[in-house]
Parts: sequence; C-alpha cells; structure tokens
Amino acid sequence: MRTGSRRLVGLLAVLALVTTACVVDTADPITPGNTTVPRQDPPQGVSTALVAFDACDTFLDYVIGHAVDMVGPYGLEDGNFYPWWGREASFEISESLDAAAPVSAGGERAFSTTNVQVVGVDEPDMVKTDGNRIVTLSAGTLIVTDVTGDEPKVIGRLSLANQSVQSLFLSGDTVVLFGSSWTVGYPLVEADVEYLPEYQTPTVQLIEVDISGDPEIVRTMSIDGRFVSARMVGETVRLVATSGPVGFEWSYPTGSGLRAERKAIEENREIIRNSEPDNWIPYYIVTDSEGEVISEGTLFDCERASHPEEFSGINMLSVATIDLGAGLDVIDATGLLATGETIYASTDSLYVATQNWDAWEAVRDGVGASTSGVTTEIHKFDISDERSTEYIASGSVDGYLLNQFAMDEHEGMLRVASTTSPAWWGEGFESESMVTVLRDIGNALVEIGQVDGLGETEQIYSVRFMGDMAYVVTFRQTDPLYTIDLSDPRRPEMVGELKILGYSAYLHPVGEGLLLGVGQDATELGRIQGTQVSLFDVSDPSDPTRIDQITLDEGSSSQVEYDHHAFLYWDPTGLTMIPVQQWWWDEKSESAFFGVVGLSVEDGNLDEIRRFAHPGGEDNWDYNAAILRSIVIADSVYTVSGKGIMKSELDSLDEKAWLGF
Repeated sequence: MRTGSRRLVGLLAVLALVTTACVVDTADPITPGNTTVPRQDPPQGVSTALVAFDACDTFLDYVIGHAVDMVGPYGLEDGNFYPWWGREASFEISESLDAAAPVSAGGERAFSTTNVQVVGVDEPDMVKTDGNRIVTLSAGTLIVTDVTGDEPKVIGRLSLANQSVQSLFLSGDTVVLFGSSWTVGYPLVEADVEYLPEYQTPTVQLIEVDISGDPEIVRTMSIDGRFVSARMVGETVRLVATSGPVGFEWSYPTGSGLRAERKAIEENREIIRNSEPDNWIPYYIVTDSEGEVISEGTLFDCERASHPEEFSGINMLSVATIDLGAGLDVIDATGLLATGETIYASTDSLYVATQNWDAWEAVRDGVGASTSGVTTEIHKFDISDERSTEYIASGSVDGYLLNQFAMDEHEGMLRVASTTSPAWWGEGFESESMVTVLRDIGNALVEIGQVDGLGETEQIYSVRFMGDMAYVVTFRQTDPLYTIDLSDPRRPEMVGELKILGYSAYLHPVGEGLLLGVGQDATELGRIQGTQVSLFDVSDPSDPTRIDQITLDEGSSSQVEYDHHAFLYWDPTGLTMIPVQQWWWDEKSESAFFGVVGLSVEDGNLDEIRRFAHPGGEDNWDYNAAILRSIVIADSVYTVSGKGIMKSELDSLDEKAWLGF
C-alpha cells in the first residue's frame, strides 16, 4: 500500500472488531427505575473485551509481538508517525514546530453556560463565562473581560503567540487551555539520498492560567499524543488522547534494491525487540512558569494498560484524570491499545468511539459491492470516582457515528445512532441508519435491541436523545425526521416520520414537546437554499409536525450546523441566537454578512427579533468579525467575535455597548 494511503487509513483510526453483535434476551427485566442488574458473564457468542496487563513483561510481549510484523524499512508507518515524502536531504533535522441550562451566579444575576450535550458535564470551548467575566481566545491571546458594569471592560490579556491553543475550561480563577504541537524529525542517513522521510509526532499541550489578577501561566503539561477531547465534572477533568510509539531511532535502507530494504527491516525488528514501556506508553512533563520541570514520567504503569481481546493496533488511547483544585497534574490515568475519535460523557461514564473504515480501500479502488461498510468500536470508562478512571468494557455497532450526539446513556444503557455507509460512496453500498441499544454485560457492550431501516440511501444529519425518545434526521434529497420509542430498550421502535424539504443539522429541545432544528432549506432535488430554522411539535411521537419555520436568504449558513457550542437558547425568555454567514454577488459588487440572527420561540411560533453584525462584519469580508458565541448575563446578551464583544438588550437585541479587542 502506498504510504499516503496508509496515513489516511491511520487517520481514520483502524480498529478490529471487538465484540460480536447479537441480541440478548435474558430473563431480568429492564424497566424505568429498575435497571440495576448484577454483573454477569456475557452470553454465549459474545467475546469478553477486557484484557488487562498484569506486568510490564506481558505488556511488552504483547506490543512487541505485534509490532515486529508491522515494522517496515522506514519504521512503523502505523501509529502517530506519518511519513511525509518530499523533503530534500539537505534540510537539517528540526525540533518542534510550532449547555444548555441557565445557571445562577448568586441571586439575580443568572447567566447562560456553554451549550453542552449533558447538563453537569462541561465541554471545552473558545469562550467561557462565570457571570462576571467572559474569558475568550482571540488571535493567539487569552482575553479576560469584566462584564459587571454598564460597559464590558478588558481586565487582562495573555499572549499565547508561541502556543497553539483551541479551547479552554474555566473553574474559579483557573483557566486550562488545550492545544497541540507537532515535532518534525528527519532521520540521520549517511548515504547520499535525494529525499528523506519526514516524521510528524503530535504533543498535547495543557496550560494552567491564573486569572485572579493579571493572567499568568502557572504550569504547562505536555503529553505524547494527539488531543481528542476532554470533559469536566465539578473540578475534575478527563483528558482523552491518542498516541503512537515514540523514541525509536530507525534504520533506513542505505541503497536501492530489495536487499537494502530487507536489511533495514531486520534491524528495525531488532529495535522493536529491545523497546521499553516508555516507547509505547505516552510520556508527560509538567513545567512551572519558568520552564522548570515539576514532574514527569510515563502517564501510567503497565498494569493500568489493557487491550481489546481482538487485536486493535498499537496506538494507545489514554484517559487522564486531572483535579483542577490540586493544580495541573495527573492524579490517575489508564490506557487501552486502541484509538479514539468521538467522545460522549455522562456524569458517571465516559465513552470513546472510533470508526473502523474497513471498506475504505475498496471505495478507493471502486470495489463497492463486495464490502461490508463501516463499524464503530466503543470503549466505556467509569468516571463516577472523581479521582480515578477505570476501563469497563468495549463493544461495536454497524456503521459510523455523525458526532457525539449519536451516543446517549440512559438508565445504565447506551443508545447509539449510526449510518452503515455515506451516501456519496455510491452504487454498491446500501446505506441505511439505525439506533442500537447496548448494555454492559461481563466487560462487553452487548447489543440488546435495535431498530434499523431508517433513511435508506440517506445518511444521518442530526440526532437528539431525550429520555425514552430519539429523534433522528436523515437526508439526501428530503429530510425525514424519525421519532424512535426507546421505552422498551429490547424492542426500540420507529413510531413516527415527517418528510420535509431540507434538513436539520442540529436539534435542540425548546419546551415541552417542542424541538428546534437548525440546518438548510433545499429544493426537491436536494439543492440547499440557505439557513433554515424549524420548530417541530413532537408531543405526539406518532405524528411529528413542523409548526413553524424561518428560512434566511439564499447562500446563508450557520456555524451551528457543525458546532453546537455556537447555539444559544435561553429558556426564561425563549431567546435563540444563531450565528449566520452569508455571501452574495451581483454584476457590480460582492457582499458578505458575518453576524447573528436573534429569534423568539414563544407559544409555538418562531419570530425574528433582530439580526446584526459586529463592526466589519456587514457588507465586508472581515472574517475576524464573524460572531462566534452568544451569552446571556442578567438582562443583556453578549456576542463575541475575534474583533470584540457587543452588549445588547435581552429583549430587543438593540446595541448597548461595544468593546473592541
């Protein structure tokens, strides 16, 4: 296989099948309020997924035994080392390159928090607030803004010019920034060769900042691997990362021909055989504000690592537990020899899912009809103890997951919405969607119920689980909204369907029996027309109806379609804020709008209150003026862009003040 193809497959996270999917019909009842079932062995035909290592010797035997067969003349191409060909040999070796519910802030000053999937489980984002301050990442700078007065006022800045940060958590006066960096290396080769392989290895960066006064960096933590995501419950953060083997000084062919490659392979196999645990388990370093090392070491011991019963690769999926109250340090960590891409968490459980694109090469080669599509591996961790994380079980479902909203834990069971193959794979792939119910039995996530046949020839565009119901939108030319009754998890049932033009890419509950959808309007042939906001009445699951809609101008789109953090719904007043981008052209000019639309959801109606932009965001092409987030604090709405913060009236959205960054 070509190196580029192997890199692409690695990025799509190749995992083997962990458990055999089957329907289990055991005698114990599963009813609301009575779902606690004693631990038991898995049913016949279901493989136990958990295999823990009892010592470093057994850990090394396992990884070395598999890796010696995977190594090539240029090292391990799998894992997080991705060879990029084309660098000239004259280059020197380089080092690093650089929710939803309103809460109260003490009495009358209520404010909105980050729009998250599960209330009580925070998600990292680029903007956070505690009701008194708004903390923002903008153009490589951390900005702290005081919003307690009549006008917002910047009270602190911290340049992060040498750091690559994308999101943050806020806890009291502590901010934790999440970012990443890449180390690029070139092998030392004595032979006169024209090109050298370039290897890129990722590093996760966590930066602790004290914002009680002028923002100051307190500690920095660097971990081998690629940042997947994080969740915070209380002051406890669970960091999820995927890493590959590190620290190997590979041999390379010193000439052309099969003998040179064979010699390099044998030398590399010997390097693998002589490896140590820290070649496979990610290393971490914590430094203080002066760069002095506070602590370092492997993220966890060999005994805290495990692997699925069926081989799933030599990448390490790590979950680190960090107590922000005790400073930026790892208090517990565990690892699984697998990879992770999509994160879902309740207050007690963390699930990490990875698509296994076993049909990717067939799609590339045009051999569609003979492939089985995609499976998704799901790994469950217990996070109920705020100071530890324990791996519990693994399982799989057919198809791929759209995003984190495709998973939901309810009364001890995991519900998963998936699509068998993307519609664009074309002829030979029979695309359909399904909702599967999994239950933890004997260290395996076992299928106990499923409803399939949803949206044949289409793919999932949005999912929302709410109690005993699931709402699934599929799309190709029209938008079926399916209502799924999950009250009997063994026998989930599709009970209603609504077909309309366009689709909803994000669904949000906005009152008893009401669901708001944000997506795109479309023609009968599926050609998208512009941002569409739909209000659905789902009080009767057998007869879902759209009771109102607003379609914005042609050419418009919204960040909400792919990032739910950009959405705001303020339940006390029914205010909904949706950022919108729009471009239009005529014979004389080109114009753009990077702003926000404020809507009112009241008495089953959608009404537009006002649409506005920040300076430079209207009739201009200033992308930095695009409004990214909206926050309600007391009787005001604060909209945040890369250029500043605008304060507006809560009811009318009329401008009250502007603060430029």
